[in-house]
Amino acid sequence: MNARISAMMCLLCVLGAADLIRAEDPYSQRVADPYALSSGLPTMSSGTLEPYFSIMAGVAIPFSQDATFQDGTLPTVVPNVDYQMKHSWGGSAGVWFPTRNKLWGFDLGMELTGYVWYPDVACCRDFFNNDPTGANNGGNPNNGTTTEADGVYVGPNFLIRYPMAISESYPNGRWHPYVGIGVGAHQMGMKPGGFRGGTLINANTTQRDTTIGFQGVGGIKVHLFKYVAAFAEAKYLYAHHNGLSSDRFGQSPPGSLGLGPPGPFVNPYSSTINTVLVHAGLSFHFDWKP
Repeated sequence: MNARISAMMCLLCVLGAADLIRAEDPYSQRVADPYALSSGLPTMSSGTLEPYFSIMAGVAIPFSQDATFQDGTLPTVVPNVDYQMKHSWGGSAGVWFPTRNKLWGFDLGMELTGYVWYPDVACCRDFFNNDPTGANNGGNPNNGTTTEADGVYVGPNFLIRYPMAISESYPNGRWHPYVGIGVGAHQMGMKPGGFRGGTLINANTTQRDTTIGFQGVGGIKVHLFKYVAAFAEAKYLYAHHNGLSSDRFGQSPPGSLGLGPPGPFVNPYSSTINTVLVHAGLSFHFDWKP
């Protein structure tokens, strides 16, 4: 019996020593530090890079803004034009650089993001898309139209995140709150009255203007599975446009499939676009060793 106990103790000692050697081996999967294979402090090229792409959908909540008309029609300024809250959707693709040990627990990242939204102006906002007097519309008052609009933003974001619930294997954090800033191109497409003014030979009535857009973003992402994460984020978008348009007096004739009269009638104006967008979606991540 004593011999058997002695043999078992020896076996346990051997196994324990081997396990300790594996734990100290930087190539062992038991090593919690993802930068154990890197020499010195981690840099943006050390550790496991994390490419990803995302899909998202949500709502856009634009602020009311003044419209300043540029064609000499009066009144020149229409205050507090109510751009409507509508749905929004888009996607992004980017990469995270795990550098948190060097940056006090933070990772750096960058992405290219794009989304669309629909800030229509409902009928009938006096002197923006409706003439309440009829003085500018052949004596026909209140012949207003909805001004349909779509916004498109495309640009890079520069991000920083804080991994939480660190694990030994990828992903090295289960929860990731993050913030970022970006600059890109913002385009507004305006359709005064939808198809109003369109004919068989003039079907496209969209008036488009593109300018620089600035945005800030903040959100949180949680890994549901190893390579799949859910996220929710809020964006603030700022852009100033000088080439927007509306049929401010409702002068465009109804659309038709015939030749019809020319149209649409559009009045150019400038306006600042301030919008909060709330998106949720899924992202798909990959671990890649450089």
